[in-house]
Amino acid sequence: VSGSPVWNQWGASQRDLYVLDHEGNVILEQNISGGLPANLESTVIDLINSIPNDSGCEDGEMNYDDPCNPLECIDGEWYQIVIDCQEEMGIPCDEGIYVEPDPNECCSTCVQYGDSNQDGSLNVLDTVLLVNLVLQQEYDTVSDINQDNVLNVLDVVNLVSLILGN
Repeated sequence: VSGSPVWNQWGASQRDLYVLDHEGNVILEQNISGGLPANLESTVIDLINSIPNDSGCEDGEMNYDDPCNPLECIDGEWYQIVIDCQEEMGIPCDEGIYVEPDPNECCSTCVQYGDSNQDGSLNVLDTVLLVNLVLQQEYDTVSDINQDNVLNVLDVVNLVSLILGN
């Protein structure tokens, strides 16, 4: 439209033809009142052929942008790698509970009841955390050893018994 900001910025007139490359650079600027340029078709084809192909990849290259849907390059094409998470496969978390994964991880982790700091072992650190939760009247599913939806002295006693091996 005559008088629009783009027309004014480019100094365009009616019947002016502008051809841009894939990066937005002006490749051709011509008034077509006398007809289309003879090389217009070849110019457009050359521009299309010069667009880089970003979808290609090198064999063995990995893409972990989405940790739950990683990609691997095979024969120059991206293929999704199937992630088998234990919880999604229906594998039970014996004597524990599945805990939601960190933002950069895909699968939930099976954590034993009582492992309040989730370090993979039951010890005095878990006891300290549990006692603090009980005193602050807070709740944590992993710390609820007897799974009664309440943290209290019974959970502390059960945890100490597990740590001592009784």
